[in-house]
Amino acid sequence: MSEALDPTPYDALLLLSFGGPEGPDDVVPFLENVTRGRGIPKERLKEVGQHYFLFGGVSPINDQNRTLLDALRKDFAEHGLDLPVYWGNRNWSPYLTDTLRELVQDGRRRVLVLATSAYASYSGCRQYREDLAAALATLREEGLELPRVDKLRHYFNHPGFVRPVIDGVLKSLADLPEEVREGAHLAFTTHSIPTAAADTSGRVEDHGDGGAYVRQHLDVARLVADAVREETGADHPWQLVYQSRSGAPHIPWLEPDICDHLEERHAAGAPAVVMVPIGFVSDHMEVLYDLDTEATAKAAELGLPVRREGGGAGPAGAPLGHRRRRPAVRRRGPRARPGARRRRERARGDAVRPGRARPEPRPVPGGLLPGPHPEARGRGRRQSVRLARGPPPAPRSTVTDPAPQDRLKAELLAVALEAASRAGELLRDGRPADLGVAATKSSAVDVVTEMDIASEKLITDFFADRRPGDGVLGEEGASSEGTSGVQWIIDPIDGTVNYLYGRPDWAVSIAARKDGETLVGVVHAPVRGETFRAVLGQGAYVGDRPARVRPAPPFEQALIGTGFGYIAERRAHQAEVVRQLLPRVRDIRRAGSAAIDLCDVAAGRLDAYYERGLNPWDFAAGDLVAREAGALTGGRPGEPLSGELAVAGPPGLFEQLQTLLDDLGAWHD
Repeated sequence: MSEALDPTPYDALLLLSFGGPEGPDDVVPFLENVTRGRGIPKERLKEVGQHYFLFGGVSPINDQNRTLLDALRKDFAEHGLDLPVYWGNRNWSPYLTDTLRELVQDGRRRVLVLATSAYASYSGCRQYREDLAAALATLREEGLELPRVDKLRHYFNHPGFVRPVIDGVLKSLADLPEEVREGAHLAFTTHSIPTAAADTSGRVEDHGDGGAYVRQHLDVARLVADAVREETGADHPWQLVYQSRSGAPHIPWLEPDICDHLEERHAAGAPAVVMVPIGFVSDHMEVLYDLDTEATAKAAELGLPVRREGGGAGPAGAPLGHRRRRPAVRRRGPRARPGARRRRERARGDAVRPGRARPEPRPVPGGLLPGPHPEARGRGRRQSVRLARGPPPAPRSTVTDPAPQDRLKAELLAVALEAASRAGELLRDGRPADLGVAATKSSAVDVVTEMDIASEKLITDFFADRRPGDGVLGEEGASSEGTSGVQWIIDPIDGTVNYLYGRPDWAVSIAARKDGETLVGVVHAPVRGETFRAVLGQGAYVGDRPARVRPAPPFEQALIGTGFGYIAERRAHQAEVVRQLLPRVRDIRRAGSAAIDLCDVAAGRLDAYYERGLNPWDFAAGDLVAREAGALTGGRPGEPLSGELAVAGPPGLFEQLQTLLDDLGAWHD
């Protein structure tokens, strides 16, 4: 909620939506907008775009928004509410920034935002807020006076959203043959997302598995199922299922998929199924293709009668499909009413400040319709959140009859490699198109993203499953002592700023320590397509190739890597050190990832490296890789590598660089 109740009445409503192509030539440019920053080749986008090309390259969402605009304007006029309605999209025309500019030029000073996404999640809420903040920042740079912008709360449980679904289910049930109607199952569908992303949509401790995203959908499903039972007298079995997943197969996403669910219901003897797409405000492409095309084809293959709420018939009647019907727009969501007081009460979301997206608020608990007691949420067999795990990669081992310590190292290496691979796939394939900052740490430029948090959770959950007695220390707050004596040191994204900007130099860094020694180190750089690994006493590798440092060159021919802190005073001193060092060496490189810099020393791509201000998770894995590749590492002369100073390089060069850095004061601010 906003910091203070602003008595200024709203003078505009902004309908904010996703956008979609309106012709074949729009499809690939639209998908480029959606996936910007992820480096997806155009040929791959053309493959993905086939869903749109099947429908003439047109997504129905824009026409549905036009219909919704007309309905809102008519509703406001009928209620005597003089509130202009504007429309902006995140990924296609009319673009959000252009619409906000129009609002400002029209003199609008306080704007209420209705997003066409009803649930809590990064892509369904926070990304909208980040785009609003970015658009306002653009207008500020143009010298425009910015309006205050308030986003309406998640409206998943509002009667205006839920009642049309109830009516649609009743209509679909009535359309089924009488002999299968009473026993029909309800399959409530929504967009699948990675389980790690679902868990970050709201505290699992508060909402259960799947976070607020799953809990809110379960709330809606219960509201609809309860209302249908009350109005028909029939208790239809129901389940929340998912659709439209993408990404690598071994990354855990919410399940079961709707097609798998139809097979399961058919095998269990269900006489019919009504598919209820509660995750979608209107019948856009995910409904028309994934349900009306793919799922309906699966039902036809099974001979299972289906209906789609808001749609047509399945195999037991006429074919269900987009050609049989004009896509309907359900006016789900809060209806604006006259009066400044009521408008203020409706603005349940936080104010959006230009240039800064605030953390997503906790969803409003409970419902505006009667529902189950909050303590009952997430219980029972109807909730289905399963992890799709792929087979673990086979560990490499060069020891034929290892001693207990070597067996432990081999096991730790296998676990670290698998965890890093899974996290890397999540980060590479699950990166939101417009990733933004979720929080800051030591300064405004020391950032954390939602994917840092999701990656660390995936890794720590994996360790808890595979080695439950081990301790963990993670950059984003994971910390436990454990009972085995092994501690995992985790940097879920080393090089977060690079990741935020779509640059390739970032990595997942995982090290295992026992009795004060680092036994295993893995640095996985997905975009570079490289995995560095090292086992204490067994050497270092880049993939399957041994890693070796370069022989020490003359000091003046050395290529040196470094990094900078996030606090202005420290940076100023670090710049002075670089100013004095640069004339004495070949050149200096700054990649933005300490783990990768240390591994580049190990692979001979840098002659040496130094940096002040590192944390254990920044260097634990890379330090072992560098040492096992033949580098010396340390801090000030006679001191171990630490946050005070980290230096790495081959014998002969290491000592010269270490001494010079000590003389230049690189170890202090």
